[in-house]
Amino acid sequence: MSKLTEGLSKEEIKLLRGLSIRSWVCHLTWSYTRVHGTAVGWSMYRFISWLYPNPEDKEKKIAALDRQSKEYFCMTPQINTLPISIFAAMEKEAAEHEDFDASSITAVKASIQGPLSGIGDSFFWITWRTIITGLCIPFVQAASPVGFLLWAFLINAPVFVLRHYLTFIGYKAGTSFISKIFDSGMLEVITKAASIIGLIMIGGMIASTVSVPVNLTFNLSGSEVVVSDIFNSIIPGFLELGLALLIIKLIKKKVNIMLIIACIFVLSIAGAAIGLF
Repeated sequence: MSKLTEGLSKEEIKLLRGLSIRSWVCHLTWSYTRVHGTAVGWSMYRFISWLYPNPEDKEKKIAALDRQSKEYFCMTPQINTLPISIFAAMEKEAAEHEDFDASSITAVKASIQGPLSGIGDSFFWITWRTIITGLCIPFVQAASPVGFLLWAFLINAPVFVLRHYLTFIGYKAGTSFISKIFDSGMLEVITKAASIIGLIMIGGMIASTVSVPVNLTFNLSGSEVVVSDIFNSIIPGFLELGLALLIIKLIKKKVNIMLIIACIFVLSIAGAAIGLF
């Protein structure tokens, strides 16, 4: 038994390998509302089923699957087995300890995706891809198939190895780390900190991706006043924040997501046609 799997049962090793393989479908389940969230639940399905094998545990099993599949999660695909295996370790703790705060899993999920994706995106989509492309361009310019084949191999080969190792590293590190903080009483503090970081990340995402470009102006004592500037002088991104809060409220009221998206499309097109945007 290697150090990578040391201390794990044969069943755990088998399930973690399956988790790693199933996690490859993250882009097949992509959606605007959850991004890779559904894929997390799919990746962990067999693991969670192993945690709750008895019929009387069905409600706990469904709660765990809902927690993992119905929440927003966006992660660099090449390293997504690291956070998923950490979530698996936390789900194991939740299954084994009745007083484990399951909301801490959601808090960690919200806080971990931003920093890890920043590292993963910077390395794989910018640094590694640029280096490999630079090495293969001369072959492509020479009309040699070696260029494409070499590029495809070098881009993907490290990912196969990395995803496998990160699965066990994340699970073992998560298990030992969570056990320590659970016993020391630090879980509540870390959960609160993770929730704050998660809210900051969501706020930053709204500010950088949501735009309400209102072009309305009016004359005030001979001066042209831009309506959007009035709102931004109160709080920068005021209209964007208001739109995000409105959508969150509609979602909480069980309004269909596709209906909300369709309404935004219609209002955007209509607003652009009349010069509002």
